[in-house]
Amino acid sequence: MAVIIVGNEKNFAALRPRLFSGRVSNAVVRDVTDSIAAANPHVDLQKLEPGTVLTVPESTHVSLRSDISLDDATKQFLGGVADSGADALEELLTAARVAEREAAAERKQVLALLGRTDVGPSRGGPDKAIADDLEAVRKAVEADEAAAKQRAAALKEAQTGWTAELTALRELLG
Repeated sequence: MAVIIVGNEKNFAALRPRLFSGRVSNAVVRDVTDSIAAANPHVDLQKLEPGTVLTVPESTHVSLRSDISLDDATKQFLGGVADSGADALEELLTAARVAEREAAAERKQVLALLGRTDVGPSRGGPDKAIADDLEAVRKAVEADEAAAKQRAAALKEAQTGWTAELTALRELLG
C-alpha cells in the first residue's frame, strides 16, 4: 500500500496533483477521497498538517510514482540530508584512514624497537622476565594489528551499507 506524506498541502483537494495524472471525474475523486478517508480515520482531510502520513489504498485511478509520495520541499530537504550524510561519511572515513595510518606507523616502530638486539639489560642479554615482557608487548602489538584489519573490514562494510542507503534515498526522491 502506498503512502503520501503531507507537505504544505492544507487539505485533501491540494493533494490532487500528487494523486492523479490528468483530469479525473468528480465521481472518481469522491471514491478515492472516501477510500483514503476510510484508510486514515485519524486524519481530518480538510485540515492537513505537514508530516501527516496518509495510507493510500490500491486504486486504478490513483497514479502515484512510487510507494511513497513526498512534496517538493520535503524532497529537497531529504536531498540535503542525503548530501550532508554523504559528506559526513567521507569525512569520517578520511579521519579513520588517517588515524589508522598513524597507528600502523606506531605499531611498526614499536615492533622495530622490539627487534633490536640492544633492548634489555646490558650484561649478558635480557633476563627471562624482561624477555617475557617484551614478547607480551610484541604479541599485543600483533593483536592490535589484527584488530586494525578487522576494524578496516568492518568500516568498509559499513561504508558499503551506508552508501547503498544514501543511494536508495536519492532514488526514492527521484
